[in-house]
Amino acid sequence: MTRLPPQRDERIDRSTMVTFRFDGRSVTGHEGDTIASALYAAGRRTFSRSFKYHRRRGLLCCAGQCANCLVDVNGAPGIRACTEPVREGLEVSHQNARPSLDFDVMRVTDLVGGPFTPPGFYYKTFIRPRRLWPLYERVLRSAAGLGRLRKQQADREWRTEYRRRHADVLVIGGGAAGLSAAIRAAELGADVVLAEEGPEPGGRLLSEGGGARAGELAARATELGVEVLCSAPALGFFDGLVPVWQHDTLHQVRARRFVAATGTSEQPLVFAGNDLPGVMLSGGALRLAARYGVRPGRRAVVATTGERGLEAALALRLVGVEIAAVADLRPAPAGPAVDALRAAGVELLSGTTVLAAEGRREVTAAVLADAAGERTVACDLLLVSGGFVPADSLLAQAGARPRYDEVAGCFRPAELPEHVLAAGELVGAQHARAAELSGSVAGAEAAHALGLGDRDSVRRLETDRAALERAPAPAAPAVAAPAATGEGRGKCFVCPCEDVTSKDLAYGVNEGYDSLELTKRYTTVTMGPCQGRMCQLASAKVLGRETGRPVADVGVTTARPPWSTVPLGALAGRPFQPAKRSALHGLHRDAGANVMWAGDWRRAYDYGDPQGEALSVHRAAGLIDVSSLGKLLVRGPEAGAFLDRLYPNRFSNLKPGRVRYGVLNTDAGRIFDDGTICRLDDDTFYVTTTSSGAGAVEEWFAWWQADWRMAVQITDVTQALAAMNLAGPHAREILSGLTSEDCSNDALSYLDGRPVDIAGVPCLILRIGFVGELGYELHVAAPHAEHLWSTILEAGAGVGIRPFGLEPQRILRLQKLHVIVGQDTDSESTAPAAAMPWIVKLDKDEDFVGRWALEHAGERALETTLVGFSVANGDLPSEGAAVVSGGGVAGRVTSSRYSPQLDRVIGMAWVPAALARDGSEITISEDGRRLTGEVTTRPFYDPEGEVLRS
Repeated sequence: MTRLPPQRDERIDRSTMVTFRFDGRSVTGHEGDTIASALYAAGRRTFSRSFKYHRRRGLLCCAGQCANCLVDVNGAPGIRACTEPVREGLEVSHQNARPSLDFDVMRVTDLVGGPFTPPGFYYKTFIRPRRLWPLYERVLRSAAGLGRLRKQQADREWRTEYRRRHADVLVIGGGAAGLSAAIRAAELGADVVLAEEGPEPGGRLLSEGGGARAGELAARATELGVEVLCSAPALGFFDGLVPVWQHDTLHQVRARRFVAATGTSEQPLVFAGNDLPGVMLSGGALRLAARYGVRPGRRAVVATTGERGLEAALALRLVGVEIAAVADLRPAPAGPAVDALRAAGVELLSGTTVLAAEGRREVTAAVLADAAGERTVACDLLLVSGGFVPADSLLAQAGARPRYDEVAGCFRPAELPEHVLAAGELVGAQHARAAELSGSVAGAEAAHALGLGDRDSVRRLETDRAALERAPAPAAPAVAAPAATGEGRGKCFVCPCEDVTSKDLAYGVNEGYDSLELTKRYTTVTMGPCQGRMCQLASAKVLGRETGRPVADVGVTTARPPWSTVPLGALAGRPFQPAKRSALHGLHRDAGANVMWAGDWRRAYDYGDPQGEALSVHRAAGLIDVSSLGKLLVRGPEAGAFLDRLYPNRFSNLKPGRVRYGVLNTDAGRIFDDGTICRLDDDTFYVTTTSSGAGAVEEWFAWWQADWRMAVQITDVTQALAAMNLAGPHAREILSGLTSEDCSNDALSYLDGRPVDIAGVPCLILRIGFVGELGYELHVAAPHAEHLWSTILEAGAGVGIRPFGLEPQRILRLQKLHVIVGQDTDSESTAPAAAMPWIVKLDKDEDFVGRWALEHAGERALETTLVGFSVANGDLPSEGAAVVSGGGVAGRVTSSRYSPQLDRVIGMAWVPAALARDGSEITISEDGRRLTGEVTTRPFYDPEGEVLRS
C-alpha cells in the first residue's frame, strides 16, 4: 500500500471502505477515491496499453486530460479511471490488451513493427491486391480501437435528459477565477450558471493547499444563488449555445455573457521513453498526494521548465517523497522555491533536461543532460513539467484567435468576441490571488455589459483592475521546452494517445505533409481522446523544427467540439419514441411503481407485489389508473343512429344514464377495438376505447362521418380527462364517504353512469367492472386527478385499500374471461368466434359496418373459437404457445396467468370449435413439453355476475 498519512485537503473518507473489482480481482478503496487512486494505492502501475504499439501506460495527469487510464466500467468503455469515483460493486476491466494488461501479445507491434508501420503504412500496404481488402479490413478493425462497445445496449436504463437553461452569465470553470467571476456577477444581480468538470469546485486550490479557500468561495457562490453544476464539462460553443453534460443530463445553456475560466493544461516533455509508467506530470503527482492521500513514488526526479515543477518537488518532499534531483531547463533559476530546495539539500541542476526514462515495466532511472554531459539518476518516479498551455478550445470555437507567446512558449487566446471574457490562468493569472482578482474583474465586466451595477461597482472594478496589474508575476520567465530530446535512445512520443512519435512527424514532413492540419490527418497527431491537450504544442514545435519555420507560423489545428469526452448517446439523445403519460404518472413513480410501456403509454405495471395487489381487490379494495383509455364525445341529434351504424349492437335505444359494452368491426367483420358507451343525455354519448385505440377509433369515426354526413360532432378528450377504477368489496363504503350522493345499489346500479361530485371534484362515474368486483370507474378533469387519487387512497386506508397496476388487472380480468382486443384477438377474429355472438344484432333494421361479412360468416360453421382453460398441475404456458390436435397446430394460447384467488393457472386460448365445451381437454405444446388444459366457457370467478351487481 502507498497511502500517506491524512492530508489537510484530501477528498477521501478513510472511515468508509468501498470494494470493487478490477480484471476480476477485488480492490478496496475509500469513499471519495477515484478508480485510479484506489488502484495506484493498491500497487497498480500499468493502467492501459497504447493504441498502436500496445506499450504500457501509467497515470500521467490524474485530471482526466489524457488517455493513459482509459478503462471499461460496468461494460461502458472509454472511462477515465483518474476521474471516475469508486462505487461499491463496480466491475472495472482493462482495454486494448490481450489476453491481459500485464501480458499483451499485441506488444509485438512495438518490438518488431516500428520500422514497418510508419504513418500511412496501411494506405500503401493494403491497397493491393484489392481482392484481399475484405481480409485486411477484418484484421485492421479487430486490432484498432481503444475499447469494445457492448453488443447489446437495449437493456441499459441510462438515457439522456435535456434541459434548456437561459442565464445572464455562464461561467465555465470552477477554480479560483471561475468562482470569483460567478460571485461578482451574482453580487451585481446577474443570473449565473457555473459549469465545473470536476466533482467539486476549487480547481488547483484543492491540490495546492487551498481547500479551505475553495470551500469559502463555493459556499459564497451558492449563497448568492449561483447554479453550480459539478461533474459538468462544457462540450463546445455553438453560436451562443453551450451544451454542458452532467451525468445523464445535457444542459443546453444560452447566456448573454460568457466567462471562460478553464485554466491551463500542464505539458509533458518529449524524450525517449516518456510514456513509461512512472513518468507523471507534476500536477498529477500533487493531485494523487493532496486529494487522495496516495504516495506517487518513493524516489523522484523532477524535470521542469519553470517554477511550478519546483513547487511540486517541495510539496512532494513534505509528504515523504525523496527528491533525488531537480533538472531545471532555465539557465539561472531563482526565487523562493529555488532557495527552499537548496536549503533542504536537494540537488538542483540548472540548464538541464531529461533525455530518457529507463526501465522495462516502469521507470527505474532518468537520464539527465546539460551542456557538460549526461548522468543517470535512479528513481521510481519521473515528474515532468514542460510548461502550461491555456485550455482555450472553447474560446477558439467562440471566435478567439490563438497567438504565440514567445516568453511563455505557448499559444494564448487573443481577439476575444465581444460577449466572451476570459479569466484566471487562461489569461496568465497564475497565482491564486491574481486568479481571484482576474475572475472578479471578468464577472463585473460581464454584469456591467448587461446594464447591472452602480457607481460603487464601477469604482470597485477599477480598483480590482489596478490590483491585478500589480499582481506578482512568476519568479522567472518560463523557458520553452525543446521539441524533443534523446531521439536516438528510443521512441519519443509527441502524441501519447495515438502513439505518434517525433520520428513519425518528421516522416510525414518528408512525405510532403508539412502543414500541421495535413500532418494531423496523415499521422493522427492531436486526434486522440486528449484532443490535443497533451500534444498540440509539442507537435507544432516538432513540425517547426522539421520545416525550419517558427512555431508561431506553424500555428495550431482548428478547435472542434466536443472539447471533453462524452458518450455518443448524450449527443444523439434518446430514440424518438413518443410517450404518453397520465396525469397520475408522478404519483405512481413516487409510490415505487414498476413503470413500463403499454402501447405508447407509460403505465404502472405493478407496485412490487402483483399477486398481493390482485388479492387486495378481492378482499378489500384497489385503485387503478385507467387514464390511458381512449375517450370520445359523440354529440348531435343523430348520435345514436351514428353509433348504430358503427357497432353491431344498438345504442339508439340506450337510456340516458346507462352504460353498454360495444365492439367495433372492420368492413370485413373483424374486431379492431372495444369499449363502453355511456349515454349522458339524448344527444350525447361518452365512448371509451382501448388504450392504444383512441387515435384509430377517432379516425374511423371521422372517416365514416365524412361519407354519411350525419348531424354528429366527434371530440377526442383522451388527454383532457383522467380516469381511475375503484373496485373491491369496500369500494361502495369508500365512495360513500367522499360524496353526498346515494351510492346504494338501488340508486347507482350496475351499468349506471352519471355525473357526481366526489371529494369536491366533478366526476363522471360509471358502474362497470372489468376486474370482476364491485367497481366504479371515475372520469375526471386531468388537473384534479392527483387530488382525487390521493383522497381515495387516504379514505380507504382504514379498510386496506391498495393501488394496483396493469399486471394485477390482467389477472383479475382473466378470471372473468374478459377479452383484451389485440391480445386475445387478431386481425381475423370475429365477435361470434371470440365467444361474443350476443353482441351482433343482425335483426337491426339499420345497416352497420361489417354486417354483410358477419352474415356470410354465420353461414359457415366456426373452425376455432376463444375459450378459457385451466391447468391443474400449476404449469404456466407462455402466451403464444401452440394448442395441438390431431398431430398438428390447431390453435394458440392468448393469455395465461396464475390466479392467487383461484389458486391455479388459468388462461384463454383459441381451440377447435369441437373442443369448445366445458370439461373438454386441450393439449398445449411448448418447448418440447406437453401440458393438459381443461376448457371452460364461463368465467372462472363469479360466473353469474352476482358480485358485479351486488
